[in-house]
Amino acid sequence: MDYRTMFDSEYLGAWDLPRDVTVTIATVKAGQLVGEKGRTAKKPIITFVGKQKGFAANKTNCKTIAAMYGTNTKDWIGKKITLYATTTEFGGKQMDCIRVRPQVPAAAERPTNGATATAAPETEHDDAEHDDADDDTSTDESEVAHD
Repeated sequence: MDYRTMFDSEYLGAWDLPRDVTVTIATVKAGQLVGEKGRTAKKPIITFVGKQKGFAANKTNCKTIAAMYGTNTKDWIGKKITLYATTTEFGGKQMDCIRVRPQVPAAAERPTNGATATAAPETEHDDAEHDDADDDTSTDESEVAHD
């Protein structure tokens, strides 16, 4: 277990994501975060259906969601996105971060015994797949830490 999961935090951190996780957006609200040295920053806070922790989205992630669902955050409610942990350079250092996959998650049944997958109706507990051919990990909303 990553030690960072043991600290209080109302927002998701990269360490909370064991792998790609598809979630459904419940709310998007304007928030204000207080950083180091008391500096404040306005950010959209996105919450997810069935999850306790919110996601403090940065401009990169908002642009990715907007490319899929439009710039009006009201249109994001009820839509699925896939989150993944990665790193980025910030202040000259490599930092853990969360990114949104740029593809709309598609619901699909898992093939059994080599059968071809068929599209299934989207439900809250459907697994979703993304277009990364090299990444064969499944996605599941229940894998976001601290449900």
